[in-house]
Amino acid sequence: MAKTSIGICGALALVLVTAACEKKSPSSPTENSASPNPVAVTNAATGITMTAPVPVTPTNNQFFRNAEQPITLVVGNAVSTGSTPLTYSFEVATDVGFANRVYTKTGVPQGGGPQTSLRIDRITPDKTYFWRARGVSGSQEGPNSVPRSFVIGPEVILQTPALATPVDNGTVSGNPTLTVNNVGRTGPAGQVFYRFEVAQANTFSSLAFVQTVAEQGGAVTSVTVQVPNNTPAGTYFWRVQASDPSNGVTSSFSTIFQFRYQPFDMRNAIILDSPRDLGYWDETAHITSVAFSPEAFEVDFDRRTGPDRWRDLDFGDGRGGSLQYTLGMCVNPTLTQWYCSAVVQFWYGRDLGASTPPSYVGRNWFYDGRWSPIVGYQPSNGEIVGLFAGTGNLRDKSFSGASCPQVCERTNVALVSWTNDDFITYTFNAVSSAMSRLSFRRK
Repeated sequence: MAKTSIGICGALALVLVTAACEKKSPSSPTENSASPNPVAVTNAATGITMTAPVPVTPTNNQFFRNAEQPITLVVGNAVSTGSTPLTYSFEVATDVGFANRVYTKTGVPQGGGPQTSLRIDRITPDKTYFWRARGVSGSQEGPNSVPRSFVIGPEVILQTPALATPVDNGTVSGNPTLTVNNVGRTGPAGQVFYRFEVAQANTFSSLAFVQTVAEQGGAVTSVTVQVPNNTPAGTYFWRVQASDPSNGVTSSFSTIFQFRYQPFDMRNAIILDSPRDLGYWDETAHITSVAFSPEAFEVDFDRRTGPDRWRDLDFGDGRGGSLQYTLGMCVNPTLTQWYCSAVVQFWYGRDLGASTPPSYVGRNWFYDGRWSPIVGYQPSNGEIVGLFAGTGNLRDKSFSGASCPQVCERTNVALVSWTNDDFITYTFNAVSSAMSRLSFRRK
């Protein structure tokens, strides 16, 4: 018997770096007393010696994000002196003694190469587990591999994003800002990012714009689309997807909204009740903020106050007095033609709230035939309008820049989403017409 045992060990040594062989009892395999997981055992009844498979992955204490489930267990194949093809049994438990098994699989065929793998079912997240495997030759079981542990991280779920502005079927101009409500989440989420996509077809097979931004503070996250010059009018579709890269979690895409893009160029607008070439005047100031409330819409710009402010100009009606600037608006009621007019006169220091309640624009700004064809026009919620200011008194004036009686300058036209009854503040870069932030202030 000793000579046979030495022969078996010699055969195994050709395959393994180390193999520990010993005799088995007639009724069952006997494990090496020096280790709870012997490298090899021999069945005395059959004379077959089998080694334990060698754990490969997961490595000991390896961490998996829950999103990486289901995981795959991999072992280096066991070695057997028998002729029966080996199969494998795998076990996963919550304790190292395997009294509380959560997953078992028997009869796994040996892989064609030097390793055998098994993709297990999803198991409960946020736990530590132990796993092991053993080879099986017919009815004979080999020794278990050395147990290894791994950890499944907590479950993190991101809700589907909800689009905010522009509203579905809305109209935008200039460099529009896309805004999404920050997503709800469960579990210990990490930094959340939002992928904004814009396309000319609702299949999104070809993207006109794509940008991923980190979640912004407050209730919403937004991104400004820099529209190339000479972009024609057209219908576009947009959607957003949220992700948490640290946890490998991605939400579903939002529902798809569409909007109509209407290019804006004040030189192509029809000017009503103000100098007709207003769009060609020098742009020497920039809108810095537009704050909506149910009582007023307050428009501020960088040369309203301070040492470089626009100076006071003669009122221009022969009655004396002076004005600093006239506040104006551009609207596009037909989606094909813009109309602009400077309407509300501001002397230096006049309260910005003197504009009028937003819901009263139709009756307080465009109230008679001087503003035809937009007499009584009231912008709707979500509609894109342009707001600007021009030097001096521009109401009921027909002079041109060439015949300018004093100073003829204006701000840029700030394009914003109109609201009649809410608190919304738009803030702009002082040196450009690009919107830098959109924030909501709700009571």
